[in-house]
Amino acid sequence: MTEFISLFTIAVIALLAPLISHLIPRNAIPEVVLLVGAGVVVGPNVLGLVHLSGSLSLLSELGLAFLFMLAGYEIEVAQVKGPRGRIALGAWIASFALAALAVFLLPLVEFDTFQGAAIAISLTATALGTLIPILKERGILRSPVGLMVTAHGIVGEIAPILAMALLLSFRSTAETLAVIGAFILISVVIATVPVQARKFGSRLLALIHMKAQTTAQTTVRLTVVVLVGLVTLADIFALDVVLGAFAAGFIVRTAVPDGREELEEKLDGLAYGFMIPLFFVTSGAAIDPAAVGEQPLALVGFVVLLLGVRAIPVFVSTYLPSIRDDFTSRERVTVALYATTSLPIIVAVTHVATAAEAMSETVASILVSAGALSVLLMPMLAAISGAAADAHPIQRALSQMRRLGGSRTSGVSKTAANTMRKRGNTKSTRTAEGSKSAQASSRVQTQSSTPGTKTGSASGTKPRSSAAPKVSSPLSRGKRPSKDVNADKSS
Repeated sequence: MTEFISLFTIAVIALLAPLISHLIPRNAIPEVVLLVGAGVVVGPNVLGLVHLSGSLSLLSELGLAFLFMLAGYEIEVAQVKGPRGRIALGAWIASFALAALAVFLLPLVEFDTFQGAAIAISLTATALGTLIPILKERGILRSPVGLMVTAHGIVGEIAPILAMALLLSFRSTAETLAVIGAFILISVVIATVPVQARKFGSRLLALIHMKAQTTAQTTVRLTVVVLVGLVTLADIFALDVVLGAFAAGFIVRTAVPDGREELEEKLDGLAYGFMIPLFFVTSGAAIDPAAVGEQPLALVGFVVLLLGVRAIPVFVSTYLPSIRDDFTSRERVTVALYATTSLPIIVAVTHVATAAEAMSETVASILVSAGALSVLLMPMLAAISGAAADAHPIQRALSQMRRLGGSRTSGVSKTAANTMRKRGNTKSTRTAEGSKSAQASSRVQTQSSTPGTKTGSASGTKPRSSAAPKVSSPLSRGKRPSKDVNADKSS
């Protein structure tokens, strides 16, 4: 009865969380944060509506497996080829070196070697499965910023998973490497089966796809078989379920290299509909808020460590020559903030450490709370930084100042030009009047000085007009002049 009450409570939270997140302006609080926060409230440490029983823990493990399987399915090898993949790998190595140095130098918690390795791995992870829906919703998944964040997210999930299998193992290093090698070899063999099936088993594949649209749902069932099979194999090899789930996502992607819309919709419905929300709610229910409240500086310290260990190497990596010209300063900050978002790996690492009794519940609660805060703060700060980068406030202010200065200068120049034009018109008018009066006086003097001539009407002649009428010449019209007969007679 208690388990069904817990399951019903989780189902109600899974229903309300996306609705509340949508009602918040600009989706400022991601759904994951609401799920984890609600899990803290309804968990055994506060209201006691959700009890972490064995069956609920098994469902939570399955939800974690679905989360990392979908993350592995979203990964395309082409996204980590070339300079972006190499830069992301180098940034993660630098992050791990800084994390190891910080964990072993700063006295934040008491730890042994196992716990120190777990904390160092937690500080270097990037939650690609959490970031992909956020990047899609904001429309930047295929932008240069989104592609760089995806590259850091791919490396920030694969590398911590391999580090977990290598460092959080009770075997010797050689045995652990052998086990990981054997697991990878089996996964590769499984991945080649769909490729060979396309050549020799076309009828079987056609039957599987035909039954996918019926109640058989063969493609979904086949995916679940691959997922559960690899998780079981990881458990047999004493590896974490995350490694098996991630490998299952790669194998499904290999079987469907171009993607399959109907399969993706069904897997999203199955995983995001209930299994993944259940995982986040139970993760929040495992947090002890009293323990976190007793050490608030440790919580703040872990968040600062996440920024220093993960954000700084990612930010510096964007200045490398091969991608330097792809980003502005604010876009570099945006990439670094997105890459610092981390929660699922932290939950997985703390789960392994606490199950091995190498990490206390207090430290695990602080780490998971810091991861939840990173999911809340980093995408929000990245959105602000991205909006500032798109707005270009400094450039806009400078252009506005130039525009205002130009309008004032043009206004002054127009006024001065009008004044000069008026002065020039007045001077030209006076000059023209002076020239006319001078011409008139010169004509009068010339007529009075010439003998035998009279002026005005007394001489019987009309005064000449200053503007002689135009005479149209025959040559101007293209005709030859005719001879004047009267002129010939008179001669």
